[in-house]
Amino acid sequence: MLKKEALLLIPNVLKVFLENGQIKSFTFDGRTTVKDVMVTLQDRLSLRHIEHFALVLEYSSPEQSHRFLLLQDKQPLAHVVQRTHYHGMRCLFRVSFFPKDPVELLRRDPAAFEYLYIQVLGTGGCWCTSAKAGPCGGTLRGQWLSLGLCEDPSSPSRRAATM
Repeated sequence: MLKKEALLLIPNVLKVFLENGQIKSFTFDGRTTVKDVMVTLQDRLSLRHIEHFALVLEYSSPEQSHRFLLLQDKQPLAHVVQRTHYHGMRCLFRVSFFPKDPVELLRRDPAAFEYLYIQVLGTGGCWCTSAKAGPCGGTLRGQWLSLGLCEDPSSPSRRAATM
């Protein structure tokens, strides 16, 4: 029996899971590539710049909670879904290449920034909870704080609310 979140439930239809909980479906043939899906998503989501985005396959393994396989732009979708070890995986549209300056992303492409923000919230809040935590070394947290997009756990109002 196929899982609810299986990569391919209907022949020649790929389901792509978005960070906001939506699912977009794409019909494909032997010539459809990952890049075709990316361009269509760019249009549907009103994104101006997609250089930070990628389609990824998500799966769980016994050793690690989640693993992601980055799909290459030129990969035909038919080859991706025909490979049996992809059975049961989810295809996600994610910000996979973190921007050097999220504030610049906000200026250039507010929709892409919003998508990034939703993805960060989906990871349990800000990726960086301290100056030493996370892949961005606290830089992202400071930028989120300066934009008012997340709360500072050390702020007096936050401490009073948690007491």
